[in-house]
Amino acid sequence: MLAALLSLCLANPLPQDPATALAVAVRGDAELTPAAALASARQKVDGHVRGLWEDRARQADAATRPFWVPEALAEVAIRRWLADLPVEQLARCVDREDKERDHEFGSSYQTTLWVAEDVRVAQRSELRLRQELRQLERRTAIKYGGIAASWIGLVVLLGWVDRLSRGYMTGRLRCVGLFGLIAVPTIAFLV
Repeated sequence: MLAALLSLCLANPLPQDPATALAVAVRGDAELTPAAALASARQKVDGHVRGLWEDRARQADAATRPFWVPEALAEVAIRRWLADLPVEQLARCVDREDKERDHEFGSSYQTTLWVAEDVRVAQRSELRLRQELRQLERRTAIKYGGIAASWIGLVVLLGWVDRLSRGYMTGRLRCVGLFGLIAVPTIAFLV
């Protein structure tokens, strides 16, 4: 009985660290030097982590973005947030595997990094993403309110000037009003 239990435990060892169980293997390209192989693996880890967070950001945006926030503005906010993402803090290397292959022209090296995500840092980053999306909603609502207020003010002002001119400037005022109705939203969203 003891022999069967030992063979079962040796066949299916339990990981010592729970992060090791959640680690993902990221394999770099085959390179001519060990340093270049490690740099390639780190670059792939960076791309892997950024890809994961880009997917998470798009899912969070799709789940929380109201209909009145333009998708282009949300895309810009997500890109800005991803640019500030601390990739080196989000994932840590828990294991490393180096392979050396002999070829007729020499040796090539390939590094595989086992990467696990730090849960606390990931939660903070996700919270920061949600705050960024909420701030985008507030800024967009303020811009929409400013556009509506400026349109109302423009209509009242142009109506008042038309009344003062007793209808002599109606065509010109309509052109000025049309220009203002187009220019105000454009300026508001560029700012």
